[in-house]
Amino acid sequence: MNTEQPKSSSSSSASISKLSSSVREITLDHLQDIDASKFARPINILVTIHNIKPFYTGVYEHGLGLWINYILDRYLLERNIPYRLHMKSILTSGIEKTTPDEFIKFIKRHDIDICIPSDVTDTMFLSTHHAKITKSCDSLSLAVTKDVETYKMLEDKWQTYNLCKDLGILTPKTEFLNASDHQYPFFLKVSSGTNAGRGVWHCKDEGDLKAALKDKEVTKRDEVNSLLIKQTPVSGDIITAQIIFDNGVPAGFFFCQSVQSENLAGMGDNWIKSQRDDIKDMVSDIKVDLTDTQQEELHEVFTRIGRRTKYHGMMDIEFIINADDAFYLLEINPRFSGGLHTTLSNPGFLDLYFDVVNNKRTTTDLSCGNYSSGVVMKARLGDFDPTGFYLKHPLTVVSVRHWFTDSHHRGGPKSQRSKSPMRSMKSKVSELIESGKAQTGPWAELMSSTKSTSSVSSSHTGLRGSAATEEGAEEADEMVAAMCKIVKQPINDEERQFIRTMTTYIAEHGGPRAILHRPVEGEARLSFVHPFTSQH
Repeated sequence: MNTEQPKSSSSSSASISKLSSSVREITLDHLQDIDASKFARPINILVTIHNIKPFYTGVYEHGLGLWINYILDRYLLERNIPYRLHMKSILTSGIEKTTPDEFIKFIKRHDIDICIPSDVTDTMFLSTHHAKITKSCDSLSLAVTKDVETYKMLEDKWQTYNLCKDLGILTPKTEFLNASDHQYPFFLKVSSGTNAGRGVWHCKDEGDLKAALKDKEVTKRDEVNSLLIKQTPVSGDIITAQIIFDNGVPAGFFFCQSVQSENLAGMGDNWIKSQRDDIKDMVSDIKVDLTDTQQEELHEVFTRIGRRTKYHGMMDIEFIINADDAFYLLEINPRFSGGLHTTLSNPGFLDLYFDVVNNKRTTTDLSCGNYSSGVVMKARLGDFDPTGFYLKHPLTVVSVRHWFTDSHHRGGPKSQRSKSPMRSMKSKVSELIESGKAQTGPWAELMSSTKSTSSVSSSHTGLRGSAATEEGAEEADEMVAAMCKIVKQPINDEERQFIRTMTTYIAEHGGPRAILHRPVEGEARLSFVHPFTSQH
């Protein structure tokens, strides 16, 4: 890397109170300040996210990557780290699949220092092509398990169940759903391909089961690779453990207790509306107080899983602790947790993650850190505003499928932020057109014949704000006309995506909340898409 990253609290030489020989307690007292002046330049970070389909269908259901990107932005700002944060979707379906060469080209073009996969499908892509990527991008740092079969096993609930039985880890009885008589209640689960509470149903009677079997997660699943299983309920509190593994060794963990476990899918909608008066005071999680013995027991579970899988990176595990204080492992998610925001209660946890990514942990860091002990839990919904964040950075979402575009946002100490002047919308659009001309693909010929926007627009006010002036509105009208000449009637997904990306620049003239609908030579329309909508 071209930057020198200060050591985090995980490698601090400060005295750390030990719980035992294998688990140590790391509190905010051990958190070290980061000197931004030691960075030669901002760190370039790429966050990859789940496959986002054309017209952004599935963004809401698979919005974990957007959430992780937002929380990482909060962390980097809080830790005074200068950065440029990129976000791209690893496309795994359709005709526009992301290729390793395309990924490598992006890494080199933007001098990416760190790649952070946020969800399962993008992590599997990086694992599958790990050798080629690391060989071609020798300055790139990432924490990914090299064997993709590890992710396939851990992502599958049936295979996870069998892994737990093999390792002697307590887990609820699980079996295939069959046509025989069922003993209610039980949890019906789709074995793989779901998240955020989707694909799980609490069946208390035959009516619940029939309703669940009609749900789209069941009817549209891959019947070969995604089985239907039923799990015996275990009463107790759901505990989420976020664990950072360093080449099979658990390096640190953060515990929290979900208070919204019965409505995980609905919580996604609440986060979008987090600033509403009736929602902002809700909390997603509460602090977990475990005894030293309990922490040792869970650390032993992490150790067994790490030793068997050689896992490297972030993992999310859900447990239930029952009245007898026994821990039952419910499921393993080989990815970031949706509860990552709780770790901002102790930023040292993500300091540790970056240490692992950058291979900065020393051979003396043999014990596992507990970063959740003694924290004041940050889990109030009103303290987080992902919708406001993406309204301020609309291009981050609009161009998430386009690997030829650069839509990063930056942050860090004000003294180190870029002083580049604001550019007019015309210059931005011109840059996008020129970058499009350099591409290959179905619409390369269309772009190669496109004139610069200077030939169709003479206004360059570059206005910004919550409301457009008349002059800004006129420029927007001119740019709409220019786009009509450039793109005409879109005939495929790539051209439609191009229209949407271009239109975002117009939306900036009325503020990020602006929505434009204008007829374009027949039935084509231009519109700015809300970052979280799954409609078009």
